[in-house]
Amino acid sequence: MYTIFFSSHGIILQLPCESGKAVTATFFTEQVLPNLIKNIKKYRPKIGTRGMKILIDNASSHTTKLTKYFLDIERLELLPHPPYSPDLALCDFWLFPKLKIYLQVKDFNTLQALGTGLYQYFKSIPEEEYRNVFTSGWEG
Repeated sequence: MYTIFFSSHGIILQLPCESGKAVTATFFTEQVLPNLIKNIKKYRPKIGTRGMKILIDNASSHTTKLTKYFLDIERLELLPHPPYSPDLALCDFWLFPKLKIYLQVKDFNTLQALGTGLYQYFKSIPEEEYRNVFTSGWEG
């Protein structure tokens, strides 16, 4: 399993999760979000996370007090995500269906090979496609 964050410019974070382990609030706030912030600051060196809004689903690790506290400390605004709202789940209706087609014709023997394959696939998507998914009918 991978945690994937993307913006209108492309993939910001692609982080493997330990096989067979659940994504807990501790993992999310100690591994995922710090890596996300570090990568955001690479893409936006002058302004970092200032003014940035993130959209994550309502998984329990995303909605705990620990996660909300971390986001408050980092001044990241969390966009509300109503339960069962696929219209807001950009990964569900745009990125994952594309990725599923790509993965059907690939065979990866190791987690590292999978990570490399995912990275190459995400980089092959033109920035314009990432931008369009945020601007065509989705208001955030």
